[in-house]
Amino acid sequence: SPVSFSGQFYRFEAIRCLPFPVQKPHPPIWVGGSSKAALRRAARFGDGWHPVGANPASPLRPDELRVMLDELYRFTEAEGRDPKALTISYKVPVSDPALKSFYAQGGEQQPFSGPPEQIIDDIATFARLGVSELVFDFRSENLAESVERIEGFEAVIRQTAAV
Repeated sequence: SPVSFSGQFYRFEAIRCLPFPVQKPHPPIWVGGSSKAALRRAARFGDGWHPVGANPASPLRPDELRVMLDELYRFTEAEGRDPKALTISYKVPVSDPALKSFYAQGGEQQPFSGPPEQIIDDIATFARLGVSELVFDFRSENLAESVERIEGFEAVIRQTAAV
């Protein structure tokens, strides 16, 4: 800082970015995507990997994630890095146990859908695969509804897990 750049489409002079990140040497770099190129980038440069798995039309199932993780770990070892040092994240395609629209597709149960017991089982399944960060999407039409969904989900899951 400061940094300048002049290229075909963008140009800027002496831009500063402050405050500097607290993390040393930099904030964690999470690479997103499910292509082989994304896996290679995560293996070479990433501190974490966040696959594309939240598309309700075709969510990333545990068996598919396992195959991709195996490949990611092979690429990471080939880079001379420890695969277990990577943080694995996953965006959950269905975050509300009351939603029925994603329960089944082609007759199959989709991950993170169904009753709370099933969602808790899915959380455990993804944890066993190496996922340590789950991103539940509670977006809705307004903030109050989003907060209501978050609180309702938390209460149902916590109550079910305690049983």
